[in-house]
Amino acid sequence: MSNSPVIAFLNKMTDLILLNVIWLLCCLPVVTAGAATTAAYYVSITSIRCGDGYVVKRFFSSFRKNFLQVTPVWIGVLLCSVILTVDMLFWYRQGTVFSKGMFIVSGIVCFLFLIWVLWLFPVFAKLDGKTGQLAKNAAAFAVGYLPYTAVLLVITGAAVYANLVSLVANSIMLFIGFAVLFYVQSFFFYRVFMNHIDEKFDDFDYPEKIFPNE
Repeated sequence: MSNSPVIAFLNKMTDLILLNVIWLLCCLPVVTAGAATTAAYYVSITSIRCGDGYVVKRFFSSFRKNFLQVTPVWIGVLLCSVILTVDMLFWYRQGTVFSKGMFIVSGIVCFLFLIWVLWLFPVFAKLDGKTGQLAKNAAAFAVGYLPYTAVLLVITGAAVYANLVSLVANSIMLFIGFAVLFYVQSFFFYRVFMNHIDEKFDDFDYPEKIFPNE
């Protein structure tokens, strides 16, 4: 009975709903959203390697471990997001030839920033190292595995678009959607990380650093 596909599916759905609820609650203070997102990726990626279950234990283990390191990074991401948004709006509203060129430059910077952030929290979730080195690793993955980055952008963009045009999508997102998004993305993160992590680690909870500190 335990090997039944139906039971396995129901167990997965239960885990995803639980992860969705925990992540949303831990994001409510805003300042904790970075650590919560890191923990959500940790749960999702680990479930691919080690199996389902232990959602709460894995989530809060990662949350506690990474909170002090990730929170300043998350605040920096928020500040940079605001600055880049204001910058793009400023050049967009100027209406001159020069401003159009600057708008394009700002758009390129925003794109590079976006793909970096896309990899940032999964890297913090599954790799150990100093903050600066992990940030470099995220940039290296984003550029070095550009096809994966493109697929991740499409998946994330589709989820964002669906929620902008559909109230049903909003409801699904609040119920289970964020966790499903983390889980689907994690298949790609897992494939990339395993190219750089020594397979001697049977438990994926103990990865080596990808790159040595410079």
